[in-house]
Amino acid sequence: EAANYNDVMAYLNHCYSNGNKKQTVRIKLNSIKHYYDFIMQEEQTHYQINPAGEIRIRNIERSSIKNNVKYEDIEKLYQNYPSGGLIQKRNKCILGLLIYQGLSIGEIDKLEVKDIKLEEGKIYIPAMARSNSRILKLESHQIMQLQNYILLLRPMLQVQAEDNSDYLFIAGNKSNRKKTRGNTFTGIQRIFTNLQKLAPEIKEVKDIRSTVINHWLKQYHIRQVQYMIGHKYVSSTERYSTNKLESLQEQIELLHPFR
Repeated sequence: EAANYNDVMAYLNHCYSNGNKKQTVRIKLNSIKHYYDFIMQEEQTHYQINPAGEIRIRNIERSSIKNNVKYEDIEKLYQNYPSGGLIQKRNKCILGLLIYQGLSIGEIDKLEVKDIKLEEGKIYIPAMARSNSRILKLESHQIMQLQNYILLLRPMLQVQAEDNSDYLFIAGNKSNRKKTRGNTFTGIQRIFTNLQKLAPEIKEVKDIRSTVINHWLKQYHIRQVQYMIGHKYVSSTERYSTNKLESLQEQIELLHPFR
């Protein structure tokens, strides 16, 4: 209760001397800040100013997200993905949203029919706890597939699953219904299983999203990519800039007059 700024700093130095990394120390510091904010709000202390409020942990390097999957390869996977049956057609629509709009599993799971703007050729992605809302363009072939799914296939799936919800993607049968929607509900896991057979280098579904972000970073400004992918902070987008040096080298080789 008698701790002051110097005491907090002494504690942080103690953490460093014990081998704690900057990221760990920042987490501990944030916990201390929240604690003092709470007891000050509850008037359980004499503090007028949070003793840890002005302390910042600087120069924390966030690791880059590495991905060895090429965008051209996942596009080929999409083109070769089977679409003979009802469930396969639904799954190909989902796969298209993963590849061409870079949606996360959670975002796909929460989409509703009204979010697909077929006449405008666009999709609205609602905000979630860790992502911003945005409006993205649909590819021409996606418009046709989604139109066919919404008008013809989805009603059939609704009958099979006895599901009258407004969610865009419906389970294949009643046994797959869940009170809490998850990736199994929308068929993401089945898609991933099929993809792994075609491309073992894809270890997780999020590898596709990483590939899409890296692909976009080669074409657009980082702020535009931040909007397109829905990141709340540009630092989250920067973590995917694993090809930054390679892209700069390519530009130098292309544009330098003495090459």
